[in-house]
Amino acid sequence: MSFVKKFRCLRITLFLNTHRSLSLCSPTTFSVHSYCQLPLTTLPEIRKRNLNEKVLSTCSQIKSGKLDLNPQSESLPYQLPGSLTDQTDTSTVDVECKKHFCTAEKSQSLGSTSINKWVSSPLVTSSSSFSPSTPCPTTVDLVLTQPPAVLLFKHYASIAAGLSKARLTGLVVSTALVGCGLAASTSMVSPEFLENCYSTTICLALGTTLTSSAANSINQIIEIPYDSQMTRTRNRVLVRGLTTPGRAALFALACTGSGLSLLYFGVNPLVTSLAAVNMLLYTCIYTPMKQISQVNTWVGAWVGAIPPLMGWAAATGQLQCGSIILACLLYVWQFPHFMALSWNMRSEYSKAGYAMTSIINPDLCKRVALRYSIASSLVCLAGAGCSALSLGPWAGCALGIGSLPANIGLIYYAWKFAKSNSNVADGSSAAARRLFRATLFHLPVVMITVLLGSYCSINSGHM
Repeated sequence: MSFVKKFRCLRITLFLNTHRSLSLCSPTTFSVHSYCQLPLTTLPEIRKRNLNEKVLSTCSQIKSGKLDLNPQSESLPYQLPGSLTDQTDTSTVDVECKKHFCTAEKSQSLGSTSINKWVSSPLVTSSSSFSPSTPCPTTVDLVLTQPPAVLLFKHYASIAAGLSKARLTGLVVSTALVGCGLAASTSMVSPEFLENCYSTTICLALGTTLTSSAANSINQIIEIPYDSQMTRTRNRVLVRGLTTPGRAALFALACTGSGLSLLYFGVNPLVTSLAAVNMLLYTCIYTPMKQISQVNTWVGAWVGAIPPLMGWAAATGQLQCGSIILACLLYVWQFPHFMALSWNMRSEYSKAGYAMTSIINPDLCKRVALRYSIASSLVCLAGAGCSALSLGPWAGCALGIGSLPANIGLIYYAWKFAKSNSNVADGSSAAARRLFRATLFHLPVVMITVLLGSYCSINSGHM
């Protein structure tokens, strides 16, 4: 397999002096990029851009392993490390794939000066910045020193993480594990779970990860034309062409089969049914509805409410009062979270053709965020009594009283968002960002508080 086929991109950042010799005073990095591919046909383009033939010679030597990468080696076709002189031409040439974006400053002629003369390349790990007065590093870190198998593994792992929406999947798995942990601390835990608690928990985590990854992959396949129009989603792997929809579909199929099998044989059929229903709800109802009606937010909220039900069912084999409280808490939490998120993305959602409440009825968007923030507090207070019966008195106090500061903070920021002037973009956008950050703080605080209360009840002998 050729060098360029093994690595996704070969980026060469060169600083040429007046004698057209290469200088180590600025970083020369050869790195792997998942942003684009560098086919063999692009190498002649280097010549077309009038680069020095030393570039091609250096590439050939690196590919063949003949080049000694020791900076002090005489065989290195660069100047010795040192500070740049006033006579040095600091033109920057960035060689990338022809098929991908080349900015105006990158496509300037060889003799012209780049807008950013000194670019602190994120690919360089030996130094954080470079300037005419900064001495060069004594070592050059090249990604090429990693084995090709490692680089290929990282590449495909990054694609899998992108298709899976790793952070969203992590949130889904964590809420399922919280439900399982709370149920495991009750007297209603099933004997089967007690006998195989570790293996069941692992199968629950892996099965939930795989089914969530499958649903997210299908979602991205459907939304390719819409994702390409939004700044937040245009860097997704399918939009960038890092993999094909067919391969993504195979990935989703494999995740679906393996995930449901793990849940069925490693946990129980009830959890498997909940996972299958959640996948269908997300891919077949919620995703198409996003272009049709603003009701999609209310439907999508149930997708986030089902994982704690799965966790509870994994430990008890049935759905009970405690699991319903968790599901309701997750359901109402998603409204202030998503309304705040969608508020600052109204223009992009509108351009992509999504039917969002923040676009169709901005005032309703603010009211919904405030209403469900209040509802979140009411769920905690109403669920305190039930939690005291099923999870113990400490868990009830934690849900009703311990979560009170987080609930008050959420209501406060939702109220500020609701009262912000929609005609003043900066004011309402800032209020939406503060509310969004408050929701990110609220959910883990409430979950951790309830978990601590539950285990305090166990240790105090009230279970």
